[in-house]
Order: sequence, then structure tokens, then C-alpha cells
Amino acid sequence: NWGFWKGVSWQWGQTQQGDLSLLYGRVFPPADAADADRIPGFVGVLGPDGPLGYATNVRITETNDTAGRPTAITITGRSPLLDVTATFRVESRVATSMSQGPLANGVDFLQLRGTYAVTGTARGRPIRLSGPGAAETFRTRPAP
Repeated sequence: NWGFWKGVSWQWGQTQQGDLSLLYGRVFPPADAADADRIPGFVGVLGPDGPLGYATNVRITETNDTAGRPTAITITGRSPLLDVTATFRVESRVATSMSQGPLANGVDFLQLRGTYAVTGTARGRPIRLSGPGAAETFRTRPAP
């Protein structure tokens, strides 16, 4: 549920290996600006000469520990040019308390480091990559 604050928030991440890169994201606008359910996500795979494929039919699922912090993120993207699944295992995180502006109501901005495993196809090319990467997301601050 991303409707617990009034500011803009997002989920995004990236990884690369060899000549391939994966980038994904989704923006959650303030409720008075747009309906968040109507804003699609994005996932794209880039090769050495530019985009190999992208999709806006995207699902980004975050798995949390008992404290509500992400431990894994699964991204799936499907389109005529792209069919990928990426799994990100969180290895470390930095939480920044949002203490001013529209997010100053118990929200933490999380910057994550970890390892991605990506499989699928982009424009018919098999995609298999694994390696370090980053992600960002937001969470309500745990109660003290």
C-alpha cells in the first residue's frame, strides 16, 4: 500500500553484466495528482548499441522481513520484445528518515545494495545475467 503519504515516491533498480544492463522502475504520484494504479512500471534491457527491449506490463513485488524491511524484490516484465524475470536479494540498506517536506510523516527512504539474477529474452536474445546492483524504495518507519 503506497497511499500512506502525500509525496511522490518510487521503486527502481539496476544491474549490469558484460554488455547487458537491466533497469526498472515505477513512480507513485501524490493521490491528488494522479491515480497510482494507472501509472505503469517500466523494465528495460540495454545492450551495447542501445535498448534491446522494454515493457510497461511490469510487476514489482517486494518481500519483507518481520520488521517490514525488504529482503528481496522480484521484477517481471512482458511485451512483444521482452520477457524477463529479475530477482534482487538485498544485502545491505541505508535508511534515510524523511524529516521535512511532504514525506515528513514517519517514512524512510531506503537505498539498497544486493545481487540480481535475471533470466528471459529480449528481442529473441537469451538473457542471463547475475551480479551486483542497487535499488530504492520507501517504507513507513517502524515503531520505536
